[in-house]
Amino acid sequence: MTATVLDREQQARHRLHPVTEIIVLACSLLLVFGIPSPVVPTAIIAATFVAAVASPTVRLRAWAIGVGVLCLPTLIVLCLVQGLFYPGAEVSVLWEYGPAQLTVEGLAIAVQIWLRVTALVSLSAFFGLGADSARLFDGLRALRLPSSVAYVCASAIGLIPLIRTRTQQIIEARASRGWDVSNWTVRTRLLPSIVTGLFTSVLIEVEQRHDVLEQRGLGEATQATSLQDHHDGPGQRLLRRGVPILTCVLVVCSVAGVLPLPTADQLIGGV
Repeated sequence: MTATVLDREQQARHRLHPVTEIIVLACSLLLVFGIPSPVVPTAIIAATFVAAVASPTVRLRAWAIGVGVLCLPTLIVLCLVQGLFYPGAEVSVLWEYGPAQLTVEGLAIAVQIWLRVTALVSLSAFFGLGADSARLFDGLRALRLPSSVAYVCASAIGLIPLIRTRTQQIIEARASRGWDVSNWTVRTRLLPSIVTGLFTSVLIEVEQRHDVLEQRGLGEATQATSLQDHHDGPGQRLLRRGVPILTCVLVVCSVAGVLPLPTADQLIGGV
């Protein structure tokens, strides 16, 4: 028990404050969708990968599987729809076969969309796998969000393991009644009842938790009190102020056309 507590304290010292994590996440997403260059989402994907490797709480395998499952099918669809069947009249053709033609313009749009989606998924997966309900609640309350809003957002993070556990319990209950749950046909037949019972029980539990917290004074406190102890310091406070300013400057420079970053058309056309 003592070793577990020490491990948690050591992990907390190597983690950013939840407010810092939220601000960095928001600024990263603003850069991804505010600057029309594939360099930005590529850099953020690489930085997220490095952070997942070095993180004491996020498992690299789980992060990579989540990003791959969501993003690889998106890449295939975008390449087929935009890359091979781009509906432009004046295009630069790289390769063609019958009605399909690979164009610079279509490929540029496909690459830009996919990189942005991948950056969004990688950031969200890293934040979701590394955060828990208490950390997110503390961060949102420190940002002066109302307790009810902070509770709803924190509950959304907590629902992921809860849904996984409840789904396993429902499947085991069906198996004890004689259902062959190893058969995918049987699982498909059971899916509507499983989903209905799952979300009904989850919503009831979330509502019960909210009622209990309201009875114990949720939202009545004048000052935000953290549920956990979080490592903080002057460096993080400077980071929380500097990152939004730097993000706004970069986006404004990009809109004004003074940020010398190549577009996807320039990169693909120059290859």
